[in-house]
Amino acid sequence: MLRAPALVLLLASLSACHSGAARLEGKWKGLRAEGVAPEAQAAASAFVSDTEIDIHGDAITVTTPRDKQSGTYKIVKEDKSQVTIVTDKDGPSDAQTFTFLDDKTMRWSVVDGKTITFTRMR
Repeated sequence: MLRAPALVLLLASLSACHSGAARLEGKWKGLRAEGVAPEAQAAASAFVSDTEIDIHGDAITVTTPRDKQSGTYKIVKEDKSQVTIVTDKDGPSDAQTFTFLDDKTMRWSVVDGKTITFTRMR
């Protein structure tokens, strides 16, 4: 008799594990910048290596060597490999797309043709 409610809770938790919010959840460290001019690659790589994204619930904090910004976000689109969000700081006209390469690696499309790849910190 108690099996049905437990099964429903289990199925709900399993499906939640694959949601965009669950995939974004955690602390991410910058690995590399892509799409920058060759003469800017060294500086971009140094900047990215000191960049982190921390996401918990609907809160997001982006820390760079020069700045730290926090706010809330909302998922506006998601599929198997991508999650697109908008933040309260940037507004609905400045969507941010994160592409998941695997469970531990994501790529943030900063501007057209320029991305930052992050790894999940444990």
